Amino acid sequence: MGAKAAIVTRRADGSVLVRHAAEPAPVVQNWNQRLEMWATAHPDRTFLTEAYEDGRRRWSFGEALADARAVAAALAELPLSDERPLAILAENSIDCARITLGAMFAGIPAAPISPAYALLANDFAKLSSVIASLGAGAIYVADGERYAAAIAAAVPPDMPVISGGRPVPGRDTLSLAGLLATEPTASSRDREASIAMDQVAKILFTSGSSGTPKPVMLSHRMLADNRAQNMLVYAFLQDEPPVLVDWLPWHHTFGGNNNFGFALWAGGTLHIDEGKPTPGGVAATIANLKRYPINIYITSPSGFEALIPHLQTDAELRQAFFANLKLLQYGAASLATHLWSALDDLAVAETGQRVLMVSGLGSTECGPTPMQSSWEQHRKPETGLPVPGVTVKLVPFEDAFELRFAGDSITPGYWKRPDLTAAAFDDEGFFLTGDLIKAIDPDRLEEGFLFHGRTSENFKLTSGTWVTVAPLRAKLLEALAPVLKDAVIAGAQRDRVTAIGFPDHAAARRMAGLPADADIETVVAAPALRDWIAERLTGLARTAGGSSQRIVRIVLETELPSLSNGELTDKATAAARAVLARRADVVEELYASPPSPRTIGID
Repeated sequence: MGAKAAIVTRRADGSVLVRHAAEPAPVVQNWNQRLEMWATAHPDRTFLTEAYEDGRRRWSFGEALADARAVAAALAELPLSDERPLAILAENSIDCARITLGAMFAGIPAAPISPAYALLANDFAKLSSVIASLGAGAIYVADGERYAAAIAAAVPPDMPVISGGRPVPGRDTLSLAGLLATEPTASSRDREASIAMDQVAKILFTSGSSGTPKPVMLSHRMLADNRAQNMLVYAFLQDEPPVLVDWLPWHHTFGGNNNFGFALWAGGTLHIDEGKPTPGGVAATIANLKRYPINIYITSPSGFEALIPHLQTDAELRQAFFANLKLLQYGAASLATHLWSALDDLAVAETGQRVLMVSGLGSTECGPTPMQSSWEQHRKPETGLPVPGVTVKLVPFEDAFELRFAGDSITPGYWKRPDLTAAAFDDEGFFLTGDLIKAIDPDRLEEGFLFHGRTSENFKLTSGTWVTVAPLRAKLLEALAPVLKDAVIAGAQRDRVTAIGFPDHAAARRMAGLPADADIETVVAAPALRDWIAERLTGLARTAGGSSQRIVRIVLETELPSLSNGELTDKATAAARAVLARRADVVEELYASPPSPRTIGID
């Protein structure tokens, strides 16, 4: 792993600049050239695998290069350009990689869109808005029939449609197979060679967890620089190509840039995981982890939460998971201490030693990983230090720092939204993340930082006291583990802090002392469960430093956040703003006097 060393500059206005002590080498290759390098050196090495019929199929680096160039030649004949992106509606797959890399080889921005906007939404308003904001010249869909309703509602009738599967009923449809049969030409190869590093390679929409999704421009330089920067942090990957099993969606920055990018940049292998971090969806993940020994596992806390019970009971899975594992990484949210402890215990039981767990901090606009740890985190939400080549600007904010970034791996702005771009940077050109961090040691900033929430999530009580949501939510989830799956903190312009809780149904049934088939409404009303929660809230209150850190009431909701109800982000975390808006009646219930029968309180 990379060194823990930083250069700190404290300024007269109270702000602080921090950069890594290591100086990165200039990046001269983009993703296209990196793929060509691996295809030349190791043409038969597996790049991607995916579920196919009753087994798996593989895609080598040599095949990837040939397919990308064929697709690029075909896309060059469509009304696409560096100003007219290719919209993409598809789940992770080899075909999705073909069309994405093909666009990048043609100098056309690839713009993956969340399939949920097309398949799970109650209407297509958000999809229509996203496609219109792109000014796309064509759209790719994984299957024309599956996406037919979305195409009819949201895609202009004169826009070319490409399908990886069946055609769109009643509409002229190009096939990906036809694109793959195209012979690259001298013109298409010249076009590939002329791509500038600052040309837009991708447009990714933010997850919307803190507002409306925004179209982020990612240049070829951004994508290349951030992978090269992180290779200096994950130094072992320079000698041992990564082997990943990963479900994180490619229309989101963590899956599509970080994990996919690691495999491409380092000449590794990504086994596309069709599983999901749910009780039913984790079975496919288990099968893939048994089949493919990994050396790095990167997922969200929900991914670890779904996997841990099976690691505890399935010896074959446990042996395969830890056999070659060098590193664990979580992202998208804080990892609860009880999950961290469970992973440590499992690793020690299987191998005799713990596996290093790391994390970082970033966003779609930042590559996505401008800060990363490379050392033991002591079960705390450490963000690490800026990766080599990134400068962090820390601006005092209450008892923490507001975080800003500058560097080649930071976005130039938002696609066709100069208003958003102007508002996203300070007068020195630092990107405004809206994140808050605290120093582990205020006198030695090179020791790193702790995540402390987002300015947009925090709020004031009627007393004028600020509530810092992220650490309070983490404490609540830890206190009510394993019963509470997720929670949203409420209390803006109220006199007390409360919470909406989303229980893990199986764990709640066990805590309530009820059978596995007990109705969930009966479970959340069970006296044993309510008493246990009240006791835990009381214990949490004893350690609180004041009213802003004391949760006095909670309501357990049996309807969990989901993509279909708009309350779940692609990172599988509750979108707090959406939850509070959609369940405004529950917020009122939390502050009712006398308390409603559903309320569990200690006030």
